[in-house]
Amino acid sequence: MDFGNAPRLAPPPGLLAVNRSDVVAQPGSVAVELPPEKTVQSASAGTAVHVEVGAQARDMQSRASGERRAYDSDRNGRASNQVLDETVERKLVVDPRTRSVILQKKNKDTGETVSQLPDETLIKMRVYTRQLAERDRQMQENHHVERSA
Repeated sequence: MDFGNAPRLAPPPGLLAVNRSDVVAQPGSVAVELPPEKTVQSASAGTAVHVEVGAQARDMQSRASGERRAYDSDRNGRASNQVLDETVERKLVVDPRTRSVILQKKNKDTGETVSQLPDETLIKMRVYTRQLAERDRQMQENHHVERSA
């Protein structure tokens, strides 16, 4: 039994293959034993590929300019980090409610918190889940039923 092949359907009787008038043998083409309606025409080759000899020098020049921009950017980034270090105070704090370590960056002049890891929302979620767990533990202790035989 053959299950992998699709059934081959014969063309209905009465339909004849149409000869194509656009099929013309090109110079250098190879003769095949296919009827004209099943052949294909090759597209024209078009223009030849142009290889630029000076491309390597141009690539090296663009790579050098990219490295120069990266160096300048890095130098500017270090300068801005130095200014940021002078205005921002970093501090590690242990939150008493969750006992988690918090990195706070505060503005030295205003005392305002610039950034904090983990952020306040995550700390509140930790407090909430800790309270739920504590409440559940207390409920388990209070509803302890002693069974005797």
